[in-house]
Amino acid sequence: MLFNYYHVQLTTLIDNSLLHLYCQVASTTRFVPTAQRNTLLCRYLKPKIKQPQHKKIKGDIKRMILAGQRPGADLEKKLKELRQMALEYEMKMNDAQRLYDLLNHLFDKHGFDSRLFNEGEKTEPEIIYVIKDHIEHCFEDNGKQIAPVSLFIELTQNTPDALIEVINQSHLFVATLHEYNTDNKQTHIQLDPYYC
Repeated sequence: MLFNYYHVQLTTLIDNSLLHLYCQVASTTRFVPTAQRNTLLCRYLKPKIKQPQHKKIKGDIKRMILAGQRPGADLEKKLKELRQMALEYEMKMNDAQRLYDLLNHLFDKHGFDSRLFNEGEKTEPEIIYVIKDHIEHCFEDNGKQIAPVSLFIELTQNTPDALIEVINQSHLFVATLHEYNTDNKQTHIQLDPYYC
């Protein structure tokens, strides 16, 4: 579905906020004016500021609440606009950017450093290597992926299944185990585009 973890969190929160609002509005037979809709949205958003899973978007949540508290504000309309911008961003996102985002996500959230692999170079354990030729030949000029990208890693602390699961949960690529050498713990993972 998405690309950048920040955008996943933000769009999910926006969707959930709007769903919450529409459920509240549907549960009453009375007309719900904009000011009351803002209050409902702000009440829903306020506890999210302190939740650890929303740490990356904490500032955005605060800005949403402030926007909803201004006189004459229409937070519902603003959230719809933000959602539309996120959808447009998603449409423009290309597969090469997704690879970059995946490698950043693996480093930021799971501690896996990554490097380009050059022929004859000595590799280090627990570092993901991407073959330089794959970057050049697996993507078209517009960033669209046209062939599977290979990742190589010597896993000393983790299993290939754990890394594959983390990649697949990112919804950036579909990872499959291409080869695993149990003697030297070298893993070859293949990445194909993720399209929902």
